[in-house]
Amino acid sequence: MRGHLGSVAPITVAIVLAGAVAQSAWAQSAAPAALVEDVSASVAGVDAFDYVPAGKQIQLGSAGKIVLGYLASCTEETIVGGTVTVGSDESSVAGGAVQRKTVACAGKPMQLTAEQSGKSGGLVFRKPPSTNTAPAPAPAADRPRAIPSAGPVISVPKPGRVTIARVDAKAPPIVLDLSAKPIDLGKRGVRLTPGGTYRATYGASAILFEIDAQSTGETSPLARLIRF
Repeated sequence: MRGHLGSVAPITVAIVLAGAVAQSAWAQSAAPAALVEDVSASVAGVDAFDYVPAGKQIQLGSAGKIVLGYLASCTEETIVGGTVTVGSDESSVAGGAVQRKTVACAGKPMQLTAEQSGKSGGLVFRKPPSTNTAPAPAPAADRPRAIPSAGPVISVPKPGRVTIARVDAKAPPIVLDLSAKPIDLGKRGVRLTPGGTYRATYGASAILFEIDAQSTGETSPLARLIRF
């Protein structure tokens, strides 16, 4: 009997390990539902600026805290204690307290190809209107994404180079080699000019955005997120 049990144990371990690998692969491949904006050091399984998919459970214990920003609904949640189950638009919280607010975000902003971004360059490069007519509003698709802080959060799907160029004034471009994890440019010491319009380029995609002229500093990471 002892020999029989000894032969079964490795198979059981292999099955458990295979299940863990499959679970990890699913978590990495599943579409992200929310961004972890902040989390207590005592909370296991997630770190700040991780993406989490719908269905993921997070154990906060009695006093652990997490702040989640939902990409589709622009809902920002501050949760203390309990078990958190990530949803598509908001979390289900058992045994804890949650506060929700809506922030200005774009989820996954419009992406332009490099050719399109070179042609349009945003609303600042349109033909000037005649003196007898009022300027027509730019189509929504041509308007730069408004970022409320001089330190955006940049997210790319795979490690690569992002170039940030100002399009409404002359300025040296900013070139960044980024990992696949969202990067807070403000914490990296990269501060853009309030009121400036910029184009961020990653591979063949580009996103046009402008920094709020009244930018006063750090705001919600979800509101500052520029996601390719």
